[in-house]
Amino acid sequence: MKIAIAGCGIAGTAAGYLLSQQGHEVTIFEQSEHCGPVGAGILIQPIGQSVLKSLGIYEDIYRQSAPLNSIEALKHTGKRLIRLEYQNLRSDLYGLGVHRGLLFSVLLSLAKQAGTVIRENARIAGYHVSKSGVSLELKSKERTEPFDFIVASDGSRSALRSASGIVHQTVEYEYGALWTTGGCTAVNDRLFQVVEGTKKLAGLLPIGNSECSFFWGLTVAQFENYQQQGIEVWKNEVLELCPLSEELVSRIHSFEELTFTTYRSVSMKSWWADRIVFLGDAAHPTSPHLGQGANLALEDVWTFSECLKQKTEFRSACLLYESLRKNKIHFYQQMTRWLTPFFQSDGFIKGWGRDIFLPVMSQTPLLREQMLKTLCGFKSDWMKSQIPQI
Repeated sequence: MKIAIAGCGIAGTAAGYLLSQQGHEVTIFEQSEHCGPVGAGILIQPIGQSVLKSLGIYEDIYRQSAPLNSIEALKHTGKRLIRLEYQNLRSDLYGLGVHRGLLFSVLLSLAKQAGTVIRENARIAGYHVSKSGVSLELKSKERTEPFDFIVASDGSRSALRSASGIVHQTVEYEYGALWTTGGCTAVNDRLFQVVEGTKKLAGLLPIGNSECSFFWGLTVAQFENYQQQGIEVWKNEVLELCPLSEELVSRIHSFEELTFTTYRSVSMKSWWADRIVFLGDAAHPTSPHLGQGANLALEDVWTFSECLKQKTEFRSACLLYESLRKNKIHFYQQMTRWLTPFFQSDGFIKGWGRDIFLPVMSQTPLLREQMLKTLCGFKSDWMKSQIPQI
């Protein structure tokens, strides 16, 4: 088949590789003038690692990344809020801190080697279905040649979501994050976070090569206030809350060296319509508090490609894909919506409750096991049979 992919990110490049490898004629449309590695750190959980192994790129990624044995969060007082160790679930499990640019570059190279065509500077406005197929409508007023179907992997702010007519609900989170990457050797074996109530959150994610991805949660209004007050005011607050970030933060001299991003949650009634299917953040964006975004995207792509291989016809493949993915995706969406206000929100009651109950939950064996299954990406045993190739 002739397939168009909207968006040249993690999901788009992985889909380009897998679908090209199956013998399809694949073109990726990317709005940027140049497809290059961007972004900070991502946490690849055991289920995401399984997909990378199936793609044949795991060893390359592992050598340049940081194996993590736990996630840990402290209160601003220094008291531990939670520590979840992967080995408490299974001795061979760990997280993998990866620079997003590294994963993207490897996947992009794979896609090109498999024959995927990359079309840059192609900003998508919508699409048009006709008897001959489906065409992408670009901002330049150009309409592409017809394709058999579109894979929409154009991110959380997908232009194709509304164009599809699929009913969906969007929640814009008040809180976002400032992030950057840089040298930091103070934390190298765990995802480390520090919180003060629900209004301050700092984190360090090791990503290999003695580097960490640093993030600081805040609202748009708070960011504007920091910009008015100056970078030193912000740095002093960061170091007071998270002294372990000093090596990285001390090298920051302006807000231009940081990236500010906001988050949203979108629930779609269906992830496909006539000649279009949504994968990754285009289908189910959430806040990053469970660290599952890249993992769910990789799973989406692998599962859909296997469904298309099995069914060979688009509609049947979409029906199978949705039946395999809906329970897990809905679970993680609900968990993330529930969890987010306990880490970033106004008021103090949620933070107070979190500080009381989270340490108890993480130390109770049965609850800790369920939390670890959720973290690793295989919350339920039925997931093991969904993608037997993994």
